[in-house]
Amino acid sequence: MTSSTSPLPPPLRPSKLTSALPGEDISRPGMGVPDDVLRTPRIVRDAVYSYVHPEDQSKGAHLLSWNKAMASTLGSPQPDRRQWTADDEALVLKLLTGATKDRLLIDALFPSATTMNADDVVKDHQKEEDNDGSNPSSPMRLHPWALCYGGHQFGFYAGQLGDGRAISLYETIAPSTGTSWELQLKGAGKTPYSRFADGYAVLRSSIREYLGAEASTETMVLREEGPEPGAIVCRLAPSWIRFGSFEIFHYRRDHKNLRRLAEYVAKDIYGFEDDFEKKTTNPLTTPSSSSPTTTTTATGDEKKKHEDKEEAPQKPFVYNRFARMFDEVARRTARMVSGWQAIGFCHGVINTDNMSILGLTIDYGPFAFLDRYDPAWICNHSDDQGRYMYQSQPGICLWNLTKLALTLETLIGAEDRVDDLDWLTEQLKPPQAPSGSTVSSDETPSSPKTPTADEKLKARGSDIIVEILQRGFRQEFLRDYRQRMNDKMGLSGGNSEAVRDSDLEDIVVPALAWMDDFEVDYHGFFRQLADYTTSPSSASTDAGVNTYNPDHVRQWVQRLLDPVVWQVRGDDAVAKVDTWLTKYHERIVTSDNPALRQDAERRRLMNKTNPAFVLRNWVAQKVIERVTAVVEKDRQERGKGGGGSASTSLEDAAKIEADRDLLDRVLDMCQNPFGDEVEEKEKKDSDTVVEDETCKVVKNNAGLEKYGEFVGPVPEWGQGIQCSCSS
Repeated sequence: MTSSTSPLPPPLRPSKLTSALPGEDISRPGMGVPDDVLRTPRIVRDAVYSYVHPEDQSKGAHLLSWNKAMASTLGSPQPDRRQWTADDEALVLKLLTGATKDRLLIDALFPSATTMNADDVVKDHQKEEDNDGSNPSSPMRLHPWALCYGGHQFGFYAGQLGDGRAISLYETIAPSTGTSWELQLKGAGKTPYSRFADGYAVLRSSIREYLGAEASTETMVLREEGPEPGAIVCRLAPSWIRFGSFEIFHYRRDHKNLRRLAEYVAKDIYGFEDDFEKKTTNPLTTPSSSSPTTTTTATGDEKKKHEDKEEAPQKPFVYNRFARMFDEVARRTARMVSGWQAIGFCHGVINTDNMSILGLTIDYGPFAFLDRYDPAWICNHSDDQGRYMYQSQPGICLWNLTKLALTLETLIGAEDRVDDLDWLTEQLKPPQAPSGSTVSSDETPSSPKTPTADEKLKARGSDIIVEILQRGFRQEFLRDYRQRMNDKMGLSGGNSEAVRDSDLEDIVVPALAWMDDFEVDYHGFFRQLADYTTSPSSASTDAGVNTYNPDHVRQWVQRLLDPVVWQVRGDDAVAKVDTWLTKYHERIVTSDNPALRQDAERRRLMNKTNPAFVLRNWVAQKVIERVTAVVEKDRQERGKGGGGSASTSLEDAAKIEADRDLLDRVLDMCQNPFGDEVEEKEKKDSDTVVEDETCKVVKNNAGLEKYGEFVGPVPEWGQGIQCSCSS
């Protein structure tokens, strides 16, 4: 069975990560250690990763969904599954369900990866010894690995964690962009880091991750098997290194491997070389434009410590590659969590082991998108204290950055002497008292202590870190959040330079407060706001002036509020929104931006920013139930003992059959959530006026037909669904 053009991209040989960083010695290829021993949970030291093969779960598996957009990004010659032959699908399915030790399979999938002739390949397959796959003339082999890392979970350091049910297959390079991608199987079986789990994943949690991760385009394929339908998700990222990857070495005082990891991230991932950058501004003496209510002051103690010092101004900071790396991580993290807050996304488990060094959203567990706007929403049923509630996410990300910063404090504090290893080693030596020395009477334990060289180095690093968190996180978060919210409100008119700082305080924050007070659907608010028009109505007393029309307000508010809330508090809601809507109206009509003043163009831009389809928890639950029904039906037909009734009605069977491609259809909704572009005439033809003919606030569902039942009000049963960490 061969494939001349594999749907999968070819592996990079050798992997950048495994060739640059230390792996666990016992797991190295060629050591002859049995797989069941390598999968045994254990403490792993002096290693960034362990080599471990997935468990082969290919028997009885079948492909549920394939992300052709992601496959195109990877440069697959056959990104569309419909282009495949039966052999193609069999090969792909077998590899992505763990048959990584099948060398004939690897040769068939990646024929260009070996320069040996067929006879040599067959002979080599008969040999017992293995190799690391780095020799270009050797047969193609895969040596998957699982990462070792620690992490703070719910505020406490948890020690060694690691990839307990995720195994990286290989790295590949996207030819069109040169971007490196790492393919990882989640649910592929035990690893040395599985602790108390079996390394598997169930279908329900895999579907949630597969669809939820589409915001980052990280997942590609699913399969199922087992008593409760199980699944493997193939997910992708340029790197799976986390904050916790640094923490494991820091808390073990393994400075050598901590530096090796930092060098790899700084140079190989971010491309920072040995040049240095001076920073002359000390943020502790410079007024900040940050709002004190935007994020928690996780570094307040450090700031007070510096303010209490009475000493000469510090010399300019020097940003070495580690400082620049941390600065970039801080900025990316700020933009990541800004996106969460703007789109109404609640992660649920923002532990440091779930924080990407690239500022990517990873590890989708009990995540949720807001239904009604509730800043105190807790999406994780296991989060009893509400640590990771929606409004706390920026502060938690900042707190997590301080934990990463702690691991880099010495390297950052060394500034331009970071590569003077003899000097750096000397600074880190513990102080030694002269032999025979005693403490004099005036050197009591309460006397001021002279800082050691190590403490001075860390203090300098702390100063630089405070500046980075001020500029790189706080200010970047505010800048990005302002831009995103102005786009959602339609106030930028497609021009980022049109953002006014005052819009956040005058328009955005009051709107959020009103939504919270009256339990307004967060996503529905912005889609409805796009239908607001500043054009004069037929009831206007002065048709030549774009004046605020109070006739709009009641209709607009009524459509936003739940019927019960409208009946009980409708008048109050109208009264409170009136002042805000007046300001919003004035902000639009007085703008110098023509795109902002034109209702149709503003509406178009807003509807390209605010999704019509949102993967709410109730939507995910419906998809899970219906896809599971398809899987169970197939299992029964294959005679695998699903235990279901054979008397399924023809009507029910037809419904199940119609859902066979449901996962693909909902994936497409996630990838294209803004609705289809339609002609202006179609929009006008579908415009509806609820009661008052003079009302210009219209409902328009043109272009949303493909979303079917998955758009519209949240059903009563689907409101407030929470998931646990195991979801």
